[in-house]
Amino acid sequence: MILPNKIFVKTYGCQMNFHDSERIQGLFQQQGYALADGIHDADVVLVNTCAVREKPERKLMAELGRLRAVKRANPKMVIGVTGCMAPRDGDIIRSRAPFVDLLVGPRSLSRLPDLVRQVQLQRQLIDSVDLFDDPTPLTPVRRSSAVSAWVDIIYGCSYACTFCAVPTARGAEVSRPPQQILDEIDELVALGYREITLLGQTVNAYGRDLRYRTLDGSAGPRERVDFSWLLGRIDARAPNLRVRFTSPHPQLFTDRLIRSISELPTVCEHVHLPLQSADDRVLRRINRCYTYARYLSIVDKLRAASPGISITTDLIVGFPGETEAQFQKTLQAVRDVQFDQAFMFAYSPRRHTAAMEFADTIPAEVQNRRLQELIALVNDTAHNRNEQDVGRVFDVLVEGPSEKNPRRLSGRTRTNKLVVFDGSRDLIGQLVPVKTKRAFLWGFDGEVRKLESVKVSPPTIVGGD
Repeated sequence: MILPNKIFVKTYGCQMNFHDSERIQGLFQQQGYALADGIHDADVVLVNTCAVREKPERKLMAELGRLRAVKRANPKMVIGVTGCMAPRDGDIIRSRAPFVDLLVGPRSLSRLPDLVRQVQLQRQLIDSVDLFDDPTPLTPVRRSSAVSAWVDIIYGCSYACTFCAVPTARGAEVSRPPQQILDEIDELVALGYREITLLGQTVNAYGRDLRYRTLDGSAGPRERVDFSWLLGRIDARAPNLRVRFTSPHPQLFTDRLIRSISELPTVCEHVHLPLQSADDRVLRRINRCYTYARYLSIVDKLRAASPGISITTDLIVGFPGETEAQFQKTLQAVRDVQFDQAFMFAYSPRRHTAAMEFADTIPAEVQNRRLQELIALVNDTAHNRNEQDVGRVFDVLVEGPSEKNPRRLSGRTRTNKLVVFDGSRDLIGQLVPVKTKRAFLWGFDGEVRKLESVKVSPPTIVGGD
């Protein structure tokens, strides 16, 4: 009996990277590969990398150090690096880890099985890191959940934020053909999925390269294709889904999109809207293309149109040249906006970015002090906002066992708040009413209410008019 080859994929980074890994696993399973439990019993090991921050880069080098020893014992093992570091930092990887066989960029994932075969035949380094490669070929996906699914709608980014490594890792924007997206969603609905998250580096840039076209690209009446149009199509096609998306850019956040979020029943009341800084000079230096006043106007409109909507964000501290007064503006923004949560980072220089050349860097000890101050304020704000919703009953989509306590279940509200509660496994995949009993920074502890006797609370009204 000939056993199948085995593949192991290690993933770092954002939701797009984790979804790319689902695609990689699906591709290799289609080719007859089995999934390995770890690196020691794998024939092919792929490390799917992130180049946005320094920490994932350090983790990659540590992972490659472990793989070096494993490959000494198994010289036929194929080791590949995929994801954002492959096109950006291939020279460093080749220098520090010459035993790596394969470098493949995010736009070339559909080529992976063929490239692995070339390595096995030629036993020499092969790379495929073309930023102009076509990222849209349909590929099978090995989904990590049977309840919620990620769906790519746009690849790459055409902005030029001075701190950001993405454009030189994923290339310029390419919108996925709308019929491909809708067909994939039809398939997910047929398989019983209850929720989808639309993915893009700048998700609301969808359609900028399509503009006016027919749905299938044929001759006929043409429609304006943009992100709001796509949300409307999905809502009409799959009215029982929950629809989420990440991450939009404030510059492209139109009144039309705000109306879509408010009026389309499938679209959940949660927006992750990266701010980065509340100081206009810092924003200009980052090249974010909006002012803090513009950002606040979007928040006010969202809360007026969708009372109770949750708003999360990204914040950077210690960007080159940031003064103490500018940092204090970001702290005040947290107090004013009352974010439901935030991803917070101290700036770290990235190769091939404009900010790498900025000379007025902030000392590490100042960066760390500012970051800790910001984290404390955001955590306090987020916990207080959750406290306001203790005792309410929400529709919770049950995702599965809780990660920290598998004897309990966990799920999310429409506002993307995590709720952990007791219940039987047959509730997984169902919408159930859950009363929140205790608030935490990460969400709630709750209890399931009887279905026939509960009226689910609308979202709490916060901010806005």
